[in-house]
Amino acid sequence: MKRLFAIILFIISVALVANADGNKSFKCENNIYSSTGRQKSNSESINTGFTWSDSKGRIYPIYMSNSGSCYVIKISSKSGKEYKNYLGPEISQDICNKLGKEYKSKKK
Repeated sequence: MKRLFAIILFIISVALVANADGNKSFKCENNIYSSTGRQKSNSESINTGFTWSDSKGRIYPIYMSNSGSCYVIKISSKSGKEYKNYLGPEISQDICNKLGKEYKSKKK
């Protein structure tokens, strides 16, 4: 039973590692392929020039995605990693109107 569990665990871990490497991009120079790292999404965020103040008084710059959704970048207190905190459709629409951009709602 333990051997079967170990085999299943090994197969799952191999499958996960194979999936993780699926997003790499490559370049070819003189018939030599090399990895350029993971592909990033083609969405470019722009700094709107506006700021957001949270309940603790911290001030963050507001960024906008290609769809017009606005967010701030915060840092997790537990892991220390950055994450996007989206501000919602009302704020996003208001900022898009002020900047003359089109807001593309995800809801239809």
